[in-house]
Amino acid sequence: MLRIAICDDEEIICRQLEDMLVEIGNRINQEIETEVFYSGEELFRVLFRGSRYDIIFLDIELNQINGVEVGRRIRDELKDEFTQIVYISCNEGYAMELFDVRPLNFMIKPLNKEKIQAVLTKAAMLLDKENKFFECKSGNVTFSVPLREILYFESCGRKVNMVLENEIKTFYGKLSSVERKVKNCDFIMIHKSYLINFSYCIEYNYEYVKMSNQEVLTISQNNRKAVRERLLQRKLRVYHD
Repeated sequence: MLRIAICDDEEIICRQLEDMLVEIGNRINQEIETEVFYSGEELFRVLFRGSRYDIIFLDIELNQINGVEVGRRIRDELKDEFTQIVYISCNEGYAMELFDVRPLNFMIKPLNKEKIQAVLTKAAMLLDKENKFFECKSGNVTFSVPLREILYFESCGRKVNMVLENEIKTFYGKLSSVERKVKNCDFIMIHKSYLINFSYCIEYNYEYVKMSNQEVLTISQNNRKAVRERLLQRKLRVYHD
């Protein structure tokens, strides 16, 4: 089941999106549960109390707390990097403001059913990947770590450091082998020494990325173009009718 929150101050938009999601769910054989909020304050209050959703369709032009601020609070205050946020707006000009919220998508009103279906399919795939694990062996101990908890891998000679939020696990191996194991799981090779989890990248520059633990990692000159294209494609995808 996909638990989906819809947050828009226009009741007609919420109703239309709910109807679309139910129809799409039936079409793709995906059970969907929706909950509607008409303000950013109401949504964040429920999230702060512990409710969680797989996907949030979040309008940007909300009164008092707008959608961009709600997204920042979800990422920064709740430390939630896994809820997939899909921004909706009548205005394309917000795209660059959304970078540090790391949304799944940014869709322009009026909403298109086929594009919403594509978003749901992508979100379901990402959520499935969150349940995958990376296995490594250190001495006689084998570790099995959820991919969603790994910030990045760092090559250190013959060893690889697996950097988590509050600890580092070290094992013998090559970064190239690690990259093959996590292929198609939103990890990006930014340098021969760094393989990062895109979900934890909070700031991007042509020469470096900043991760959620505030570590700044260098992007090698050979990787800059590919990293830039991949990050922009992943973070700032805008659907046009």
